[in-house]
Amino acid sequence: MEIPEIKPSIENTVCLSGNEVLSTLGDLLNSPNVRGVYAKIFGKDEKESYIIEILADKLRLLAIEGTYIQKKEKVYGEEAIRKLAELADIPLIVTAYALDDQMFKLVLANNIDVYSRTPAVPLSEVFKKRAKETIEEAITEAREEKEEEIKQITKKAEEIKEEKKDIKKPEVKEEIVLDIRGRDNAEIPEDLKRRVEDALKDYVRIIKADISSNIPGAQLKSVRIEGEVGEGTLYMVGEFYIVAENGDPEIMKRKGLFLLHKHVPKIGRSTNLKPIIREFKLNVVVGGEIASMEAREREDVTLWKLTRPPTAQLAPNLYLTVDPKFRQYFVGFARTLLKEIEDEGVVVDKLEIEALGGVKEFEINIHLEGKSRDIDGPMLQARLLGLAKRHASELTKIVGKYVWINRVDVALTKPLEQEFSAKATELLKKKEEIEKEVEKMLKEAGIEELSYLLEDKKKEMEKTIIASRINSAVQDLKQKMQDELKAIPRANLRWLKVNYEVNGNVIEVLIEASLAKLEEEGLFGVLVGISDEEIRRRATEIITRILREVSREHQVQIRIKRLNILVR
Repeated sequence: MEIPEIKPSIENTVCLSGNEVLSTLGDLLNSPNVRGVYAKIFGKDEKESYIIEILADKLRLLAIEGTYIQKKEKVYGEEAIRKLAELADIPLIVTAYALDDQMFKLVLANNIDVYSRTPAVPLSEVFKKRAKETIEEAITEAREEKEEEIKQITKKAEEIKEEKKDIKKPEVKEEIVLDIRGRDNAEIPEDLKRRVEDALKDYVRIIKADISSNIPGAQLKSVRIEGEVGEGTLYMVGEFYIVAENGDPEIMKRKGLFLLHKHVPKIGRSTNLKPIIREFKLNVVVGGEIASMEAREREDVTLWKLTRPPTAQLAPNLYLTVDPKFRQYFVGFARTLLKEIEDEGVVVDKLEIEALGGVKEFEINIHLEGKSRDIDGPMLQARLLGLAKRHASELTKIVGKYVWINRVDVALTKPLEQEFSAKATELLKKKEEIEKEVEKMLKEAGIEELSYLLEDKKKEMEKTIIASRINSAVQDLKQKMQDELKAIPRANLRWLKVNYEVNGNVIEVLIEASLAKLEEEGLFGVLVGISDEEIRRRATEIITRILREVSREHQVQIRIKRLNILVR
C-alpha cells in the first residue's frame, strides 16, 4: 500500500494470537483524535512467510494487501482476508500507525484500488480464535453489504445529477429588480433609500457595459439585488444572469464574477455606506443551457480563487484537473482508473479527469483517447462509466461528499496491426531468446559469477531509474511552486531559485524566492496591502505543501535543506 512518511505508533510488537493483535490495534484506535489505523503484520507458517498490510477504522477492515515473500506474489481483498484469518492462530509481529481523520481519508484515497477489492469485514471476525472456520460467511455478508451501500450511493449521486438537469433551460426575463430595506425590516429615510437605489442602478449600468465589452457575445440580462441598510453598511444578496448564444460557460463565469466584485466599491463612494457582499450568484446561460457551479457549489468564492483549477500530469498519458487542496483525494482514483482501462487491453494515449466543485459535492468529467483492437467505443464508454461510478461511490464514503460522474467521452481508434501483433511477436521472440541465453550462461559460467554480473547491471539500472525520477520530481516541483507562488494575493513573484542535492535516496532542496508586495485600491479609494510576515507565512505553507504532494506523486523523499524567502 502507499502511505505517507509517518512514524509508527507501535513497532515490531509480538502478539501470540489474533486476539492479542485485535487488543493491540483496539488500544491504538481508542486513542484521542484517531480515526483509523494502518498496520503491517508479519507471519510465517511451514510453507511461506507473509507480510499483510491492512487499513481499518474502529470496527472494520477496509483495505488489505498480502505479500508472499518467497513467491514474490501479492494478493488483495478476499484472498488476503482468508490468509490473515489462517494466520490469526499463530504468533504475529505487528507494526501499526495511528491515523487522524485527514490522514485516514488520504491513505484510503491513495489506495482506492485496494479499498475497492476489499469487503469491509469486522476486525473481530478476522482475528478471533479459529477465524478461518467462519471467515467465508463474514466475507459473503460484508460483500453483500458493500454492494448494497454502493448501490445506494450511486442512486443518490444519480438523483443529484438529475436535479442539476432539471435546472437547465431557464426562461430569462430582461429585468432589474432592487429591494432596499432596513435591518430587521426597520424603516430607512427616503432620501437614503433613493441614494442607494441610484447607486445600485449605476453599478448595474457599469457592469452591463463592462460585461458586454470584456466577454464577447455576452450580455447581462437579469439582475436581482436585495440590499439591507445597517449602521454605515449595506449588505447585499444578488443573483445575475449572463446570456450568450455560444462560448465557454466556465470562462464567462470566472470573468463575470470578477467584474461583479470589481465594481462593488463604487457603490460605497456614492452612498457613504460600506458595501458588503453576503452572497452573489452568477448564472451563465449559453445556448439555452444554464451553468452555475459557483452559485450552487462555491458560495464562499473569493476573487483570488476565480481561476480554472490547475492540471497536473500524473503520468505521460494521465492528466488530473482539480482544486489543489482536493488533489490528494483524486490521485489514487485517476491512477486506478487508468490501470483498469489498460488491463482491458486498451492502449491509452490520453486520459483526462476533471473534478469540479468541492464545497458540497464533486462533479467529474472524463475524456479518454486511445486504441483498442478487441473493444469498440460504446462498449468501452459503458465499461469506463461503470468503473468510474463505482470508484466515485467509494470516494464518496472516503471524503464525506457526494462524488458523481457527469460526462464520459471516449475517442477510440483501431490500431495498426503492427502496433499489437508484430510488436507482441517481436517481444515474445526476444524474451524467449533471452531466457535461452540466461539458461546457457547459468550452465557455463556458474550461478555466483552470473549473479555478480546481474547485480552490477541491476544497480546500474536502479541508479538510472532513480536519477530519472529525481529529475522529473524537481522539474515538477519548480513548476508547481512558480504557479502557486504567483497566485499569492497582493504579492508578485519576482524570481525563484531551486537547487538540490541527493543524499542517498533523499532529495535535499535549497529554495530561494523573492516576492514584491503590491498595494491595491480598496473601499473608498484606500490602498490595501499585506505584511511581509504574512507573505512569508503563505509562501512557506505553499512550498511545504507542494513538497509533500510532489514527494507522494513521484514516490521520492524530498526535504528542505535551506529555505529563504525575500520580501520587498
